[in-house]
Amino acid sequence: MSGHTVRKAAATLTAAFTLASAGVLAGGTPASAATCYDGATYFSGESRYHPSSGTYTTTSRCNDINVKIANLLITPYRNVKVCFYPSSSPSYCQSNYTRVDSDWTVVATDVRDGTRYRLLFENSSWVQAYRAA
Repeated sequence: MSGHTVRKAAATLTAAFTLASAGVLAGGTPASAATCYDGATYFSGESRYHPSSGTYTTTSRCNDINVKIANLLITPYRNVKVCFYPSSSPSYCQSNYTRVDSDWTVVATDVRDGTRYRLLFENSSWVQAYRAA
């Protein structure tokens, strides 16, 4: 392979990665995910519920509620479910837990903007994590 061919192939790959990271390829998904995760917030504590009092509120940045563990030395993974607090009906929690580790994990899908919720962990062990919603 000539030097010109190698440089051309490298330029083509660089362009493809640039377009993909900008959300031009794959229907804009990378840019949408980046926008969602750019609004992520850190939380920590030893409570089963996060926040321990009050609620979080979903935003227009994300279509789902996403969680990832921040410190794998303390907590390699956790099981979590979402409890919802609608203004017009009683609160309720998902029936099943979702295992969350160091990768972004969707714990609730297609959640409306402005929805109030709390994260319910299976036990009250210390957790350090991020949420994006």
